[in-house]
Amino acid sequence: MNSISNIASSALRAFSTSQQITAHNVANLNTDGFKASKATFQENGTGGVTASASSTGDSIDISREAVNLISNAHGFKANLNVLKATDEMTKELLNIKA
Repeated sequence: MNSISNIASSALRAFSTSQQITAHNVANLNTDGFKASKATFQENGTGGVTASASSTGDSIDISREAVNLISNAHGFKANLNVLKATDEMTKELLNIKA
């Protein structure tokens, strides 16, 4: 089993990948014939998560991309808070033990 920090770190990497995919879609909004991609999240056997790109075959919907940007930002912030809480709990345990 992975530590909480490793799981949160894998989620940060996955949300970063998702953000890159969304940015790529937005950057190609006016490119003729461009088909949007989406991030697919998959759980690892050890508790972490990965994201990979897959083609949707659809044209780019800017409202969907805006929702993806907001979702990625919230996911990123949530996992940063997990890392911060883990760090604070470790410091408290060390203070109690000292």
